[in-house]
This record gives sequence, C-alpha cells and structure tokens, in this order.
Amino acid sequence: MTYEQNSSVDYSSYKELKLDLRDRVMTVTLSNPGRKNAVTAGMSEELTRIWDDLWRDDAVGVIILTGEGDAFCSGVDIVGLNARQSDEEAQSRPTRKELNSTTRSARKHVMGMLDCEKPIIAKVRGPAYGMGVNMALACDMVFASENARFCDSHVKIGLVAGDGGVLLWPAAVGIHRAKEYLMTGDPVPAKTAEQIGLINRFLPDEELDSYVQAFAEKLLSLPPHAVNYTKTALNVALKQMTQSAFEVSLAYEIYNMKQADHAEAGRAFVDKTPAVYSGD
Repeated sequence: MTYEQNSSVDYSSYKELKLDLRDRVMTVTLSNPGRKNAVTAGMSEELTRIWDDLWRDDAVGVIILTGEGDAFCSGVDIVGLNARQSDEEAQSRPTRKELNSTTRSARKHVMGMLDCEKPIIAKVRGPAYGMGVNMALACDMVFASENARFCDSHVKIGLVAGDGGVLLWPAAVGIHRAKEYLMTGDPVPAKTAEQIGLINRFLPDEELDSYVQAFAEKLLSLPPHAVNYTKTALNVALKQMTQSAFEVSLAYEIYNMKQADHAEAGRAFVDKTPAVYSGD
C-alpha cells in the first residue's frame, strides 16, 4: 500500500484492496490475481468502506478502479463462497444471514460509488464479469483495453442480476439491449461495448495506462466543486431508480440462492462439468 503522508485517512486496515495515492490520484486495485480478482468476503467488506474513506480524504481528487494483472474482476469468488457455506453447514451454523449479507454488501458497493462525489474512473483489462462488471459500470467513466470483456453472468449461475445490473445496463445501453445481455449472460467484447455505449472507449492495451492517467489529470485540472457536483446532480435520478431496482433484484437473488438450479450451477462451475437445470 502506498499513500502520501498528507492523507487525512488511515488506510492500514485495507488488506485485499491495493491502494496507491500519487499526486491526488488514488488507484484502488482489486487484488485476488489467482482467481482473476474475484471478490472474496474480505474484499467485499473493504469495498463497503473504501468509497466513504476516499470521499472524506482531502488528499484524493480522482479515483481509478482497476484489477491486478490482466483481469478486472471475474465476479464473486464462487469457490470461496461455496467452501465457506460448506464449512458453516458442517458446523451446523445457519447460512441465511450470510447470504443476506453477501447481497446487501453488493448494494453498498454500487451505492457507495454513486454517493462518492469524487470522479471514479474504471480501467478495465480482461474479464469484468458479474459483480465486477457492475462495479465498472457504476464508475463515472469506463476505459478498457482491447482484450476486455463485459458480462453480467448472474443468469448462468441461476441468479437474478442483483449487483445493480438491472439499472446500470439499461441506463447505459437502453432497455432492449440490456435485456438481451442480462437474460442471456452473453459477454460483450470491448469494441462492441464502445459501439453500444456500455463504455466510453477501448484502446490498445499498451496505451490504456497512460490514457487513463491523462484523463485523471484532466479532471484534476478542472474546478473540483464543479466536477464533483456535476457528478452528484447526474446521479440523483440514477440513485432514486437504483434504490427500487436493488430492492427487487436483491429479493429475487436471495430467493434464487435457495433454489436447486443455483446449487447445480455452483456445482457445475466447481467441477467444470455441464449443468442440468430442473427449474426447481
């Protein structure tokens, strides 16, 4: 972790997010490279706190959200989640509270980003799937390398898109395209994502870092209150709609978690075998 001494916030409690503050630009890196930066329970907890800390830190002007290595985020760490649930079952502890906590944390991730007045730029390489794609879309701008892929894959593990996708996707690409991608779980390559307005633009991989850094510096050169409050004003309607959308999608996602098809999808993912869905 690297941050300047004039930072007004102590970031020492962050272990699974890598933080690097240089010249008022804070880079937040999702770090679970062995699993393409899938969100663990610890990372999820840190993501519920980080946006408020960055909002309060006078040393931070612009935020860049990215993933370690050649991936942005592959979604929730399903293997880790299944292992934790199996451990809880072995110890005869109920899992309902933990499932609720998982989905509620996802809401805090996205709402925390929308509430944070400072600009947040997503820098995306490789897969941005599930929770990962919706964190990227909750950013104020999304820039991607040519090898990036965007996919809300909830439906493929037997779940409703409960991480904000039911609003973030139609807000970006319109309701019919959003339904196409959310109801099929099909990935969107970077070039197509730019063409349909899902992201701002894609670039050759070797140009991505310098482009995002230059864009962050451009934002820093502008009057900060004007930039920040423009974001705040634009997000008013988005947050109002998001609140309702989150409640409905989270309720259905929790319902899905208790169904046999979700368990079958998780088993098939771990075992790397085809899933057989029963509609139960």
